Amino acid sequence: MSVTPLSAGQNAPLPDTTVRVEVTGDVDLTALVLGASGKVGSDADMVFFNQTSAPGARLTGRTLDLTLGSLRPGAERVVLVASPATDGQTFAAVGGMAVTLTSGAFAARYAPEGLSTETALVLCEVYLRGGAWKVRAVGQGYADGLAGLARDFGVDVADEPSTPATPATPAAPAPAAPAPAAEPAVSLTKGAERLPAPMRETLDLRKKLVTVSLEKKGAAGLRARVIGVLDVSGSTAGLYRRGVFTRAVERIMPVAAALDDDAEMQMFLMGARGVRVDDLQVGDLPQWLERWTSRRPVEAGGVNNERAVIDEVLRYVATQSADVPTLVLFFHDGGVTDNRGTEAAIRAAVPSAVFWQFIGLGRSNYGILARLDDLRGRTVDNTGFFALDDIDAVPDSELYDRLVHEFPDWVRAYYPAGHPARTAAGR
Repeated sequence: MSVTPLSAGQNAPLPDTTVRVEVTGDVDLTALVLGASGKVGSDADMVFFNQTSAPGARLTGRTLDLTLGSLRPGAERVVLVASPATDGQTFAAVGGMAVTLTSGAFAARYAPEGLSTETALVLCEVYLRGGAWKVRAVGQGYADGLAGLARDFGVDVADEPSTPATPATPAAPAPAAPAPAAEPAVSLTKGAERLPAPMRETLDLRKKLVTVSLEKKGAAGLRARVIGVLDVSGSTAGLYRRGVFTRAVERIMPVAAALDDDAEMQMFLMGARGVRVDDLQVGDLPQWLERWTSRRPVEAGGVNNERAVIDEVLRYVATQSADVPTLVLFFHDGGVTDNRGTEAAIRAAVPSAVFWQFIGLGRSNYGILARLDDLRGRTVDNTGFFALDDIDAVPDSELYDRLVHEFPDWVRAYYPAGHPARTAAGR
């Protein structure tokens, strides 16, 4: 059987719901079974040397066997963690560490690099996406060991000396749990370790704010595909030259970090044509911005054709699972070329699992975009609009409140009762 090498941030589909995980090196293996919130349901969801089994998971030495269909109800992710087997050691002293996952005829191997002072390491995660299971290599280290990592994922560490015996005290922090849950999600799945430190810190802070905005809407567990559309018509040249689109994309990336399991955005340009360009992943953010926003891209032509890019986005979404809702963040500098055609395209898109959030950047006439919420005769309101003419004057918290304000409402209106997306969006 050939073995597929994985690098940090890379993912692959798992063909079978039975998965064997094996680690090499002088390490202990731990598995955390998580729900949609990114937290364990109870301490029973932590499988390690002192608790070697949970529903669908059994640990034998350095080998973990997973039966994904038998995981406890609500489980959507299994995080696989290594820690040095010798107390007090860091990974600088552990050599030859790697993890191999086997699923049916598929095998993958990940060997983390550049480790030093870490005392716990998230190797990879097995996660549910669109009804199918996938694996992602992670390689994110923790300097405060397995106990600190376990606490981040909601596991109660009983041997903490400062914790009183009474159960009332550990229960008190529970309402604040969603905020720390956002922290490992950014680091775990997004390749954020490849970013410059200031950009990584900003991303982490902004991702927490997106999570807070979702919590305000009762949709902290909502997962979605996020697509970005950038206006590249001739009138946007000055906006690109002044870095407005660069800052706009940087500020919407945390939305994908919060909503998308792969922490990526499919990106499209709107000119005379709709053109799909390189997907945007967190770890590639500086290079992507240099390639696509440092100057006005010319690949799509220089005039507005809203209908063309709407159709292009819908063609892409039609190839994906409709069980995963799609949020389109569409930056437009105004001057809609064809109001009737754009309205017709939006109406035709109502049956698709797509919500269109238009954001105005140009201090111009936004035409039909400004009237989208008043369109009559749709079975569900699939659009939102707000003008963000001075992007630098709007605080992050306000921006994310506005970006995700209508999306959970659309999810609740679009999906039938009992659908996982609707449940995650709140009631």
